[in-house]
Amino acid sequence: MKIGFFTDTYLPVVHGVEISIETFRKSLEKMGHQVFIYAPYHPGYKDKNPGVFRLKSVRIIKKPEMRFAFPLAAAGHLKKIIDFKLDVVHAHTPFSLGILGKFISARQNIPLIYTHHTDYPEYAKAYMKEKFILPSLARWWSGWFSNASDAILAPSLKIKKQLKDYGVKKPIYILPTGVDLEIFKKTRKSLSRAKTLKNKLSVSPKDQALIFVGRMGKEKNIDFLIRAFGEIKKKRNAVKFILIGDGPYLGELKVLAAKLKISESIIFTGAISHETLPFYYQLADVFVFSSLTETQGIVIIEAIGSSLPIVALKDAAFSGAVIDNQNGFLISPRSSAKLFADKILKILRDPNIQKRFSGNSFKIAQKFSDRSQAKKLLRIYKSLLS
Repeated sequence: MKIGFFTDTYLPVVHGVEISIETFRKSLEKMGHQVFIYAPYHPGYKDKNPGVFRLKSVRIIKKPEMRFAFPLAAAGHLKKIIDFKLDVVHAHTPFSLGILGKFISARQNIPLIYTHHTDYPEYAKAYMKEKFILPSLARWWSGWFSNASDAILAPSLKIKKQLKDYGVKKPIYILPTGVDLEIFKKTRKSLSRAKTLKNKLSVSPKDQALIFVGRMGKEKNIDFLIRAFGEIKKKRNAVKFILIGDGPYLGELKVLAAKLKISESIIFTGAISHETLPFYYQLADVFVFSSLTETQGIVIIEAIGSSLPIVALKDAAFSGAVIDNQNGFLISPRSSAKLFADKILKILRDPNIQKRFSGNSFKIAQKFSDRSQAKKLLRIYKSLLS
């Protein structure tokens, strides 16, 4: 099968959407299918994959790591795209290159499937001064593009319900992104690599460690985690907090850590390659998460694939991946940072709880393997073609 992925965000940026696209691409190609990716051009970046086609783009001021491509700039690629004779167009955005995908779908009379990766109204609230018009417009546009597609993929039940609220009438399938669990199995055997990394980050053998992975953006609610860590440090000294990721809110988070006098115990790694990420998970005792704008929370799946206990604010985005009191604790979003900290301390203080949660995390993770999710995606493609 020839599949076209149309996306407004792709490598070298590495966030949830890019990880999802790469995970499905690799799995589909392993099964013998061809995947062509149409994405914005990033100056200075060279793709290793010959199936990636870049379109002229401009930098987005609010999010400088992101680029915006113009569908009209695809004129030079249009004949090439049509000549590939795609079987399915899979849009990973309702905007710029998603519109191009819609055009190709209509032109060639082939199915258009759309994955709703992002809670656009919430992102609009977090980053735009106009708190009413832009979220409303984002809601309308998401609903319109969904209804213009043949089928929609929602990474979680939360997003399926959201799309229904937008008035979407087309079929919606829940399909979370899978994780290559083999990577995490191999990583657990690399004890020397983990020891070297601990030394590099100044995490002593006596230290326990919390970890967060994600974009350092306001919408991720990371300040809540730092305040919770401040509460932990009042009761337990030998604990470090590793925050992995980069973004516009990083400076403010460092200021907050300094204000709470916990800077020496917090490690901001900045952006790291996705290939080395499993080794960082192995350093941790607990994975913590407080974002309420997720559509799935791929990092949650990676964390349970690494056998980590989870403490997170309750969110339907990762329903089924974290089960309260089985592989972690889910806290009400209205709870205080102190209550969140108390749940983390409960795990850190009790090796039996940590061992039980860790074992359950790995068992639950098996449902989210990359191969099983790719097989489900193929079944959806085939149902649209029949």
